[in-house]
Amino acid sequence: MLYKSFKLQQIQISSRVFILGIWFLSFLLVSPIQIWSISSTPVSLLDSANFAYSKRNFQKSSEYYAGIISLGYESPEVYFNLGNAYYKLDKIGMSVLNYERAKKFSPQDEDINFNLKLANQHTLDKIEPAPKLFLEEWWSNLKKMHSEKTWGIRSIVCFALFFFFLGIFITSRKLINKQFGFWLGLIFFSFSVISFSITKSRHYDITNKNYAVILSSSAEIKNSPADTGIKLFILHEGAKVSATEINGEWVKIGLSSEKVGWVKRSSIEFI
Repeated sequence: MLYKSFKLQQIQISSRVFILGIWFLSFLLVSPIQIWSISSTPVSLLDSANFAYSKRNFQKSSEYYAGIISLGYESPEVYFNLGNAYYKLDKIGMSVLNYERAKKFSPQDEDINFNLKLANQHTLDKIEPAPKLFLEEWWSNLKKMHSEKTWGIRSIVCFALFFFFLGIFITSRKLINKQFGFWLGLIFFSFSVISFSITKSRHYDITNKNYAVILSSSAEIKNSPADTGIKLFILHEGAKVSATEINGEWVKIGLSSEKVGWVKRSSIEFI
């Protein structure tokens, strides 16, 4: 079971890149990624969590890592180590949940993907993801190449370069310089638009709760959001499902377009 050691400065509120209005105003109003100043409370929680884990006190370690998250500090490393602690406690559902949350922030991390695969081997329901179309798969892989923060920074840098070459195009008197400024400006503007689109999509992936993990040992999936509904099938702890609708204490979940139903909200936790 792999484990991540990290410095406290790496614990941060998940990145937010706000680009408002037209491109010119958005460039001026882009909010930098904020690294929160760390108070003594999360510092002590982190030290306690790492110490408890090193002493194999995984129950205490999980409580401390969860405490850091409850204070508003999120990072893939915190979720990853929390997943490790739950895995050691044989709480497979909570382990899968936190590995999946870590993966939302860092989908290409080999350690996260390895431990998630290891945890999934202990689940009873072997659910294969639905195949994606080529363009959908390509877009998904492109987004995963870098973090939301990195794509946001690239968008800003490319937009700044666009303005630089736009200035060359406007102010230069030589035709070759005008052509140089025009084409490079167009290229960097295109890169900025693409990076911005990916940033928005990555932000949506991180903040949206379209998936959930079954946490109860077994959960009955029914054909309607009511106790009187007909039981369709049963899912077990650790199963990852899509969550498309909430109706009171019931959530509509799906494994595929043909296999959908309703499960009690108390049986799942959103990723």
